[in-house]
This record gives sequence, structure tokens and C-alpha cells, in this order.
Amino acid sequence: MKRGVQLWLVLAAFAAQAHAARAQSLCSADEVAFFSCPAGNGRSINLCGKPAQTLQYRFGKAGHVELAYPAQVQDSIAAFWYAHYVRAQTDRIEVRFDNSGTEYVLFDYTEDGRRQAGVRVTQGSKETSVACRGSVRSRLVELQDKLKCDADSALAAGTCR
Repeated sequence: MKRGVQLWLVLAAFAAQAHAARAQSLCSADEVAFFSCPAGNGRSINLCGKPAQTLQYRFGKAGHVELAYPAQVQDSIAAFWYAHYVRAQTDRIEVRFDNSGTEYVLFDYTEDGRRQAGVRVTQGSKETSVACRGSVRSRLVELQDKLKCDADSALAAGTCR
């Protein structure tokens, strides 16, 4: 195969991957996708915002957002809590919010090279989890100094001040 064709194939693959990543995100072009992944059935899990200004969780399909929290993004950073735990071969990050008595926890866990990510939803004693199905884009670690420490999370383990 000629070198020019190989280069073209590599560039086409990168362009397709970038397009797929944008397609799965419900974040607008002027927002940072702090978290984004496909959740199956054309839906995606997203945490979108402008650093140090706004943050909004979005779940649904392009053109049909099923849940956007908080509804008003003004002062929205105050609605989220952050927890992070790291040790050898383990990195766990959670961002939590409460919406009308229902708790949502976005999670991105890597342990022994295996990654699990998605959202856990707890209402009363019933917990459900929606796992990411495919490529996960996560910049949650960038929120560590912008969100309140989640003293209720086992991941924080007394690190909140």
C-alpha cells in the first residue's frame, strides 16, 4: 500500500472517530464535555459546562434530551458534589447530584486496567445503573477544585475539609 493511501486511511479513521464522539455528546460547541458516553438505544450520558461557570447533566438522544439537570444553568456548579479515590492501579471518580429526592452519581472507575463508567440512579431503596456502552470521554478530574467535596461518598474517606 502506498504511503499516501495509508496516511489518508489514518486521517479518515481519526475524522470518523471525532465525528462519532461529537454525535454521542449532547454538549453544545461552546461547552466542555466533562463526561460523555453512549448508553445504548441512541442515548448518551453527558456532563456539560463552562469551566468555573456552569455545569449541567444531560441524558437522552440528540434532539431529545430526556433529563437536563439543573434546568437553569445559572449558578449550577453549586448543585454538584465531587469525590475521587486513587491508589495503585485504581482510580475512581464520582460526581453526584440530587434531583427531587432522586440521587444521581456519574462514575468513572478504572481498576487493574478495566474501566467501568456510567450513572447510578437511586430513588429510595431502589438503585439502577446505566452503563456506558462504548467509548468514554471523561474530564471529570478537572472538576476536583471546582465542585464541593462529597463527604457522603465512601470515595472521599474523610478527605473533605
